Amino acid sequence: MKLLLTSNGFIHSSIENDFLELTGGRADIKVAIIPTAGDPIAWIPLKEGDTSYDNFVPKLIGEGSDGKGEYYDYFIDKGYEVIVVDLKEDPNIVREKLQNVDVISVGGGDVNYLLEWAKKAKLETFLKAILDKGVVYVGASAGSMLLQPDIGLTWWEPTMKADHTGLNVINFIIAPHQKEIEISSNVEKLDGRRKYLQSVINFPWKIYLLQDEQAIKVIGDNIEHIGSGEKKFI
Repeated sequence: MKLLLTSNGFIHSSIENDFLELTGGRADIKVAIIPTAGDPIAWIPLKEGDTSYDNFVPKLIGEGSDGKGEYYDYFIDKGYEVIVVDLKEDPNIVREKLQNVDVISVGGGDVNYLLEWAKKAKLETFLKAILDKGVVYVGASAGSMLLQPDIGLTWWEPTMKADHTGLNVINFIIAPHQKEIEISSNVEKLDGRRKYLQSVINFPWKIYLLQDEQAIKVIGDNIEHIGSGEKKFI
């Protein structure tokens, strides 16, 4: 398995070299961009005036993301063949598109919304098998968190019905967008949250605090915290 799980992507950072390493520096590769997390959405209550977390649903407030962003241009400039895979497509089409690519790039946005559509697309039934064949997975923020066993570190409470179970491809947690000056205080906060969650559910996983321009690189069983700045985990 080859994963590059970033906080805010790898373009214009030293992490780009790690991406090129994972792809072997080849130009004859096919990339699938999954832009779904970046859809313009608003969370609205099912009933007016109902502020309960579980009664909010996502609603598109514009056209869905077409994937023609910075990474689309980057991959095209590299000479790659690029396709866009929107998880809102028919699950069979999503699966067919992802079966024959060399890289899967999943962008950032709303992780709860992304998880919902990932499960509607039934990614949990086939994504790990694809990655086990050597397809490189590149995530940014929500796209990185999607592979976790649980996405509820900072927000989930036992009273909630909201789905917080991730795709369970990796056995650790990522806390993206950390700022260097806040690392020490956030270590304490996140450790407190982990201990709390461990007291109410099974939450045994290591937590990596990722600053922007940092990533977790996975090659087989090897897990490495890379990029510039202080590196912390709990």
